Formats: sequence, structure tokens, C-alpha cells
Amino acid sequence: MSTRRFRGIYKILRLALGVAVAAVLLVALMIQFRIRVANDWQMYAKLPAAKAPTKAESIIVFAPHTDDETLGCGGLLAMAHENGARVRVVLMTNGDGFWFAASRTYQTVRLTPDRFISFACRRQTETLKALAIDGIGPSQVTFLGYPDRGLSPLWSRYWSSDKLYTSKSTKLDYSPYANSFTFHAPYCGESVLKDVGTILKQTMPTDIYVPHPLDNHPDHYATYCFVMAAIEQLRSEGYAFAGKIKTHTYLVHRGDWPAPRGEDSRLPLAPPHAMTGGDTKWESLALPADIVRLKLRAIKQYKTQANVEKGFLMSFSRSNELFGLMPDRTVSRVAPGAITVDGDIEDWQGIPPAVVDPVGDYVVAGMSRGGDVRAIYACTDSANLYIRIDCVRNLSPRIRYTVSLRGINDRGSDGYYTVSIKPRTAQSTGSSDWAYKANVMEIALPLRKLKLDSNLFIQVQTSTMRLAIDNTGWHGLDLKTPKTSEKPVGKRPV
Repeated sequence: MSTRRFRGIYKILRLALGVAVAAVLLVALMIQFRIRVANDWQMYAKLPAAKAPTKAESIIVFAPHTDDETLGCGGLLAMAHENGARVRVVLMTNGDGFWFAASRTYQTVRLTPDRFISFACRRQTETLKALAIDGIGPSQVTFLGYPDRGLSPLWSRYWSSDKLYTSKSTKLDYSPYANSFTFHAPYCGESVLKDVGTILKQTMPTDIYVPHPLDNHPDHYATYCFVMAAIEQLRSEGYAFAGKIKTHTYLVHRGDWPAPRGEDSRLPLAPPHAMTGGDTKWESLALPADIVRLKLRAIKQYKTQANVEKGFLMSFSRSNELFGLMPDRTVSRVAPGAITVDGDIEDWQGIPPAVVDPVGDYVVAGMSRGGDVRAIYACTDSANLYIRIDCVRNLSPRIRYTVSLRGINDRGSDGYYTVSIKPRTAQSTGSSDWAYKANVMEIALPLRKLKLDSNLFIQVQTSTMRLAIDNTGWHGLDLKTPKTSEKPVGKRPV
């Protein structure tokens, strides 16, 4: 081939590649524009009114980091204080893993473990100042001291004290903070669960406020998991107050939400459009003008965070706060042999979805609809736990589908399990059977291999070439009192 001809072919290929890249970018921009417009218009939707806590109530706000309690619940805390409610705020971490903010604070990229610990102490001070504006004193604030950006690993992989997690910032596997609820708390999941359970027993709250399980930040959805697991454990142990706790969720991180960005107390805060069609019942707490001003003052106390994300922080200075109520989710019980793992949904008739997941709310998910999870179903018979995953479009061999389970039994022992599947590979992974058809995947997991008791938490993640497509977050399912399907379960006769 002549050099001239080769150069001609090269130019054509380069032009074709450029056109393809431009087309992908255009589609991505169109999807992002659609998401942004939908979120902007959502602020005009009417939501049921939420009520501020009264003198008769006792509340706990659980926050993953030292600022989330004010962003999500600052107005509520101020109103609870004014109304005479009993209030406690629990900080899961001290925010000691935010490298970018710490680097800006100390004006250096070389951060030592001591600097990260010092940075966390600054963040604690900022939180105490912010909460003081809302009327919450230091005696009402509890710092647990677990690792920032480490709560999700504690929930999944570092559960027991014989396998501790080492913080990437402090380089320690225990809490170095003198004011931690448990001095030198070991960095493992069972320690977090124990601390949260002890605090619940001490306070006996009527209401708790936790991050929404669909919050994008791993520390946030892990906080939800630990708190809900502790409540379910106390219920199983017979604590009457635990069975009466009302759970409210709040949202901080979800794509480019809140929209629009920046301070504007005239605008309402609305949930992301895609999350209004799921199984969360959203409520809006209207904030009086004086409370709005208090919350704005409180947000401004977080100077370490404003250095790097001021616009984001100020986006929570709105005329209201949002809280979501989650449904009780139970695992249906079916007769042995009622479910055949073949990708056919006929034998799932009468079984309601355990989780309804938002769709089309991310650019990657919008471009890879075969990895955009629509719903998760679950049921059991005497031998297996059956999981059905429905996606928006047909499943793709280029996408990996990962199902993770965590069981919390009455003694809090470990029970973590994960299975990762790519369609058109072997139908058995060695420990599970699975099949798929069109946009549906079915998986059967032997109960004898799962360390499950009364409670099960489930998460589904999809990815391609290490690029995340969708993450359903963790959701708790009740296994103790499985709900029998209201309709006959099994294949219809031909």
C-alpha cells in the first residue's frame, strides 16, 4: 500500500472516529439537558406537608459527615429545639478523608495523617458552631469517629474485629479522636452497629432522620444501612420502642441535584424528578423566614467545605426541607418449585417488587439502558432465595451485573455475599444458578450458603469496562415475617 493511500485511509478513519465521539457527546449532552430540565420543573410539584417535631417527640439525626446534619436537617433541628422536642445529633465520621478540602485548608498537597486528624477536629468545631445556631448544645452531639469514605467498606468487607479497615487518610484502624463515643473504636462494621444500637437504647427516639439509601455517596447509604440494621436488631431482641420508631430519610448527594445550584431562599427544594416515581413518599417541611436565616448562618460555619464547594452547600438554603418515608419491604414466601430460573416472569405473578429504582436519571444509564435497573424482586421457598432484576432494556453481554447481600442476624454476626454475572457466560457460577431473557435476570441462591436470619439488605450494581452505570443503593428486606403472595404463584397452565 502506498504512503499516499495509507494517509488517505488514516484521515478517513480519524474523521469517522471524530464523528462517532461527537455523536456520543451530543447524545450525552441531550440526556443531561433532559435530566436538568426535569429536575428544574420538579420544584413546581406539590408535596404533602411534613410536621416539625413537637415537645412529645424525641429525635435523632444521623449524619455521615460533619455538615450533612445541617444541610439535610438544619431547619428541622432549629424547629425541634423551638418546639421543645428532645434532640440528639450523631456524626458517623468526622470528615477526615476529604483530601481536596484539607489540601485547600492547609495550602499543600502533601498531607500527613496528623494533618487529616487536625482537619477533622476543625470540622467538628464547625459542626458544633452550626448546631449552636440551631439551639443544639454540645451535650446533644455525639461523634462516633469512624473513617470518612470508609463506612461502605465497613458495611461490606470489614465486619468483624479480626479484620479491621485502615483509613486511607489517617493510616489508622481505630478512631484517634478522644471524644469518640467508643474510645479507640475499632474500624469494623460490628463496632458501628454496636455503637448505633447503644445510642438508640439510650435515647429511645420516636423519630430518626437518616440519609436516603439512594444517596450517591457510599458513606451516606452505608449510614442508612447501619442505622436500619440496628433498629431491626433491637426489634428482634424485643425492645418495644424500636418497633415504633418512625424513619425519615433526607437527601444530600444525587447527581447534579439540588437544582438550581446556589443560594436562593425563595425557591423550594424538590426531590430529583426520577426519584418521584419510585417507592419513596416525599414530604416537604416549610421553614419560617427566621428559620431559613438561621440555617443559612449555620451553613456558613462550614468554612473548610465552602473553600471547595460553596455553591453546593448554599443550594440547601431553601424555603423548605425534604424528607422521604420508605415502605416496609418483605420477602414473599412461595411453594417449593414455584419459581423456575429460566428468565421467564410468568411464575412471579402476584409477587410485588421489593425495590423500585429510578430510571434514566444518569447520563451513562441513559446511554446503556440494559444496565439501568428498574426493579428488584425477591422471594424464598424452603431451599432458595430467588432474586429477579428487571432493567429498562435488554441485558447486554458487555455489562456486568453484581448483586450484593448482607444479612444481619439477631447476634449481629457477619453474613456478606456477592455474585457478579455477565450474560452469555456459563449459567452457573458455582454457588448460584441464574438465567436471563430480554430485560430480566433471575438468580437462585441456596439459603444454606447464606448467613441470613431475620433481615436482609440487597444492592444491585451494573457496570461496563469499570464504568458504573447504575447502583440501586442498599435496601432492607424483612425475612422474619415473609409476606405470602396475594395471588397464586407459579406458571400459568398452557
